[in-house]
Amino acid sequence: MMSFGSPPSRDNPSKQPPLRGKLPLGPGMCWVCWLTLLTLVGFIIGCGGPSKPSDSPSKPTATTPKVEEAPPVEQFVSTEPLPTVEKEFPQGDTSVPAEQGGPGFKGEGWETANPGPLGAAGAKRGGLIVSYIPSWPENLRVYGTGNNTFLNSIIEGLCYESLCGMHPETLETIPSLASHWKVSEDKMKFTFRINPLAHWSDGKPVVAEDVAATYRLIMDDTLVDPMNKVVISVMDEPKIISKYMFEVTCKEKHWRNFLTFTAMKILPAHEIKGMTGADFLKKYNFSYTATSGPYVVRQSDIQKNVGLTVSRREDYWGDSQEANKGLNNFSRIRFIVIRDGRLAFDKACKGELDFYNVNTAKWWVEEVVGDKGTSPLEQVRQGYLVAQKVFNRSPTTVQGDVFNMRNAPLDDKRVRLALAHMFDRRKLIEKFAYNEYLPLKSYYPGDAENPNNKMVEYDPKRALALLGEAGFKERDSDGVLMRNGQRLTVTLTYDEPGFLKYYTAYQETCRKVGVEIVLKQVDDAALWKSLQERTFQFAPGGLTGMLFPDPRAHWTSKMAESRGSNNFAGFNSKEADEIIAKYDKNFDVKERTVLLRELDGVVFNEHPYMLQWYLPCERVIWWNKFGRPKTVFTKYGDWREVFSTWWFDPELDAELKKARAAGSKLENIPPRELRPWDKPAAQP
Repeated sequence: MMSFGSPPSRDNPSKQPPLRGKLPLGPGMCWVCWLTLLTLVGFIIGCGGPSKPSDSPSKPTATTPKVEEAPPVEQFVSTEPLPTVEKEFPQGDTSVPAEQGGPGFKGEGWETANPGPLGAAGAKRGGLIVSYIPSWPENLRVYGTGNNTFLNSIIEGLCYESLCGMHPETLETIPSLASHWKVSEDKMKFTFRINPLAHWSDGKPVVAEDVAATYRLIMDDTLVDPMNKVVISVMDEPKIISKYMFEVTCKEKHWRNFLTFTAMKILPAHEIKGMTGADFLKKYNFSYTATSGPYVVRQSDIQKNVGLTVSRREDYWGDSQEANKGLNNFSRIRFIVIRDGRLAFDKACKGELDFYNVNTAKWWVEEVVGDKGTSPLEQVRQGYLVAQKVFNRSPTTVQGDVFNMRNAPLDDKRVRLALAHMFDRRKLIEKFAYNEYLPLKSYYPGDAENPNNKMVEYDPKRALALLGEAGFKERDSDGVLMRNGQRLTVTLTYDEPGFLKYYTAYQETCRKVGVEIVLKQVDDAALWKSLQERTFQFAPGGLTGMLFPDPRAHWTSKMAESRGSNNFAGFNSKEADEIIAKYDKNFDVKERTVLLRELDGVVFNEHPYMLQWYLPCERVIWWNKFGRPKTVFTKYGDWREVFSTWWFDPELDAELKKARAAGSKLENIPPRELRPWDKPAAQP
């Protein structure tokens, strides 16, 4: 079974391409659900970066935007079908006794689940969907240094599977590569049975040794993957019981251990066994091992700096599993490199992209739906291009700008808080974002938010007083505050052009107080590199929301100086470490929530980020030729589920073409807002 999800999460653009830095958690189904709720290292930047109410200098257009023509997508999409690969053991290896997990295994005393079909009943197989990525990634890998990018998170969810998944509504554990599992009474040992039907794309069977080999690879220091290593290092190397069975023993008692281990993406031992991490980085930097999921990426479909195509396998072993019915429907999924977010939006409006997640309030209100409720775009009015807000229970992504606390002057909490007091969020949200967003005052908004956190309001006088307390009392000839002869200058590095209006306004406010903000625009890849190498001073970023938060990667002292971790701020607190240690060992959900509230207060009071705002829904546009589940997205998922739960509908496509040719309006126009998970109003 493939996993529903991508985590969010490099924990990258908030609700947009993401997810930088995460353990690829996900059942083998491609539910964004898994990624979002388990992504341990969710960090977002740029367009796979934070979802900000960004703005653009581009003028609104009343008709389809005029944009430079791009080469036809078909030029880059292979139409040749994938060769069908014969499975080595189509019904499982009969030489393995049933009691050792082979064919005929009864599962008595073991746990399993039969969730039924997880996809839409009317889903159809075939067709192409075209999306975009904001830059060409530094690598195309599941594991290893720098792998936590938006594109990698999507591809790993489509191509690689984990041992178990999670039901998108009930959150119960469901089978993926493992058909059955057992948890010891003391919760220190897990035993798994691999489904004998599971095979890799090269025809080799998925076996217990694959899990052990993946574990050894992640634990190899030369892989330079501390975020994934830290979460599995609390467990011993899996012990092989038989070809299809293995067990893993925990070194420490954590409620998260089972979720973490079952969500680990598994790689084929027959390709990686014996490899060092350095060997893996070299061989698979821009290529893939055999995959166990429904999709593969052919080497010929990787065009550097142009794009990449993911192709559906017709010999995918999981097609025989009931839970996968209605999932993984597209024959091809194409990702095109478009470095400018505005250009990508224009191309989506024109039809060169099939789908777009609109993270810019100005574009949504003025150019898509219209500030008076009537869209200026004919294609929206006619129903050719659907515009919809979808509200669900997806965990809120925390948007903000991260301070590098390792060096002066940002190592001083008073300076960080002063900089935050100069950011007039409410005015910016009203002026530039049409009140589409809500300001944040928590790193765990929702049930775990600390009620004692006070909103950091715009207050230049308070900012100046704090800077004075920090020693910045003198001024130079330019009016910039100084301490010990040093000007108070802070460089804010960003990637998205749409952020400029916000940062320019912030820059001017800071100038009036006496702080020099230097704005430095770089591309997405350069920003991400500076964050990983800790060479930035102040930069945009977001923390992907999770149903089951794991604060270790972001807030433990151990991760503060670990290169490649998501503790970008360098946050280091003994009190936070102690709370996290208690949190990790507590199996009671309600008690963990209490601990998170306590942690939220500790982190918030140190101000490692200049918190911004969040969007309470998904704002999406798509061409009206795709079928969707009734809820559009799952209860805890987000827009990335498009790739695994939607489908190309030939009938809708024919209706769309006919209506466009005749200039007539479509009848099947989805509503502007959808709230499938809201509780019905109480009856009088």
